[in-house]
Amino acid sequence: MPFFAPVFQPLHAHSVCVFYPGSTESAGNGARDTRYIMADKREIILSGIRPTGRLHYGNYFGAIKNFVDLQSQDNTCYYFIADYHALTTITEREDFYQQTIEMLRTYVACGLDPVRSVIYRQSDLPCTAELTLLLGMITNIGFLARGTTYKDKMGKLEEAPGGVEGNPLSYGLLGYPVLMAADILIVRANKVPVGDDQRQHLEMAIDIAQRFNSRFGETLTVPEGIARNALRLPGLDGAAKMGKSEHNTLDLLDDAATVLKKIKSVPTTTDPEPLGTDSNHPDDVIARMPNSVGALYRLLNLLAPEDVYLDFVGKYRRGEKFYGTLKTTLAEYVSAFNAPIIEKYHAPGNSRETVEEFLRENARKVTPVALDTVEAVRAAMGIGHSLYRA
Repeated sequence: MPFFAPVFQPLHAHSVCVFYPGSTESAGNGARDTRYIMADKREIILSGIRPTGRLHYGNYFGAIKNFVDLQSQDNTCYYFIADYHALTTITEREDFYQQTIEMLRTYVACGLDPVRSVIYRQSDLPCTAELTLLLGMITNIGFLARGTTYKDKMGKLEEAPGGVEGNPLSYGLLGYPVLMAADILIVRANKVPVGDDQRQHLEMAIDIAQRFNSRFGETLTVPEGIARNALRLPGLDGAAKMGKSEHNTLDLLDDAATVLKKIKSVPTTTDPEPLGTDSNHPDDVIARMPNSVGALYRLLNLLAPEDVYLDFVGKYRRGEKFYGTLKTTLAEYVSAFNAPIIEKYHAPGNSRETVEEFLRENARKVTPVALDTVEAVRAAMGIGHSLYRA
């Protein structure tokens, strides 16, 4: 699989510049540099992925499916592994590198293409840290302290029994919105898919970009949020969210035996009760079911043909004894969904070495775009272009 693909570097609001590595032509006066070819305008989309290792159905329907859909459209997609962000709450060493490799092998197995999309590690773009520092110079502490993530952590500390002496939260957590702003602005993304949990952070990034441009001139591309067509899946235990830390996940790499064991363990002791609606729409039906039962029906609606889903809704309405059949039927559809992902995950062309190779090549692609932004910011602030970079 070839790993060299065009990098799209925005020149202004209505065009992008396509960079093909190693295609410079030089012939003295009038020489033509064929590295840069004007192309039609396309959206520049950026999204970050925290390195969580093994991925589950919440990850797939919450992010992966959306990423694959976006790359199939006429967009320039930057997807980065947010390993710096993962450090904001670290208390001991974690093998984020291994988690990154495992996660990206799963992403590729699910259809994310490292040629059609530029996939890179945040830490392989060190100038992101430089831009974070520069943007931090114009960002007030009070502004950052209003961030919901920071406020929530502080609130939990204040509510802790006996209280907590001092403030154990890190500068990294407080400055998270500045780092997120740098991630977005450094590639001049103009569209950022965002869910409700990150909406405020995107608004803060927009505010930082606008404040910079107001003080130093139009330098940074101000991004817009686009709705992330994401579905928040409940956990198998009925919790509102499926999550690794909650130990309630159905994983994309689970084999058939593991899938059946997990689904059979979902509590379904409650006898069906009247739904109070004639609608069969999952949003209407599932909300009226016990949480753990609703989790099974949500998965069935996503994975099985509509007639299978409707048949089991009918069984629920009639109060039949059917939970055993529901679980084994759902397990079959989950295993059928997982099987090609598992096969592609273990394919020779999706090894640790191939992932490291496309991360290396994509870091080379995105670096010129990022450095151009950082140098423009330095010049705008008055410290001038860097005279040397290793």
